[in-house]
Amino acid sequence: MILAVTPHEPDEAFLREVDEGVRRDQVATLWDRYGIAIIAAVVLFLGAVGGWLWWQDSQAKARATAGEDLTQAMSKLEVGDAAAARPVLDRLAKDGPGGYRGLAQMMQAADAAGAGDNAKAMKLLDAVAVDGKLSQPLRDAALIKSVRLGFDTLPPAAVIERLKTLSVPGNAWFGIAGEMTALAHLKAGKPDLAKPLLTAIVRDQSLPTSLRGRAAELALSLGVDAASLKVPGAASSDNTSAQTAPAPAAAPAE
Repeated sequence: MILAVTPHEPDEAFLREVDEGVRRDQVATLWDRYGIAIIAAVVLFLGAVGGWLWWQDSQAKARATAGEDLTQAMSKLEVGDAAAARPVLDRLAKDGPGGYRGLAQMMQAADAAGAGDNAKAMKLLDAVAVDGKLSQPLRDAALIKSVRLGFDTLPPAAVIERLKTLSVPGNAWFGIAGEMTALAHLKAGKPDLAKPLLTAIVRDQSLPTSLRGRAAELALSLGVDAASLKVPGAASSDNTSAQTAPAPAAAPAE
């Protein structure tokens, strides 16, 4: 009698079938246990993405609208129709998106200064200058405008303190901030502190010629050696070092 030989290895197809069955059972178990949580996570994710896209779109539309409103308000101010511009500026200064709020406040300050109310203008500008939610360039511009408006009434020490971070070579506002700081030193009776600033302004070829010329005149009137005002490699006919008439120690030109 011949007996059938029992294979040592299970049938490969049978093993695959068992393996697939086990996997189906595992998936079913996981789904029973975590299915609702997975669905909720997907819904929350899609909702978050949709909300973010909606927020981005609404912000873009708000900025576009604010830009149009600000342009119209500026046009109204330019033609002397401040009454029509002020409600728009008031709204943007309170609820405007991003930098438009700061720009609206600066335009309010310009309107106040034009009406002769420098105190109100300075208050508005100072609010912009210390607003950490606004960009640094906008805040620096507001600070410069505030100090220029109050230069004649502010104590020299206040001018120097407020402009100390801007009146350094390399800063974008070095020219005008350095000039005002130098004049504040002169008002305080400290010409030796003004001379280095004036010299640095004259030698900075990135600054406007008119500003460098004023600084050269004032520096020469204080006894600064003309040779020290020359920029290395510059032509000897440079008009910023050729000026000799002394300039009065007055507020910087607007």
